[in-house]
Amino acid sequence: MSWRRSSSALFVSLIGVALATNYRGVTEWHVRRSMSTASVLGRVPPWRWLPDVPHEERLARFILLERVIGAAFAVLGVMILIAVGYSILTGQPMQAAK
Repeated sequence: MSWRRSSSALFVSLIGVALATNYRGVTEWHVRRSMSTASVLGRVPPWRWLPDVPHEERLARFILLERVIGAAFAVLGVMILIAVGYSILTGQPMQAAK
């Protein structure tokens, strides 16, 4: 069971690092794909109060946001890896939050 957690944590960390560092343009690619998919929706009422900004400026904002989210994923993955490693070394199962 711990190998599943450690492989999941490693996967989350790698995805987070790739997004945070824009490795090979993965962040920009993902944001562009997301924006093109969501462009069908247009600017629906909850977002009408937002100022209309050029496409490239919106793209830059979303890339920055996704890089921050990627950094959070990377940190979370490392924390899970540390917890799994500690539980393996001590021989005690991971404690679930109550």
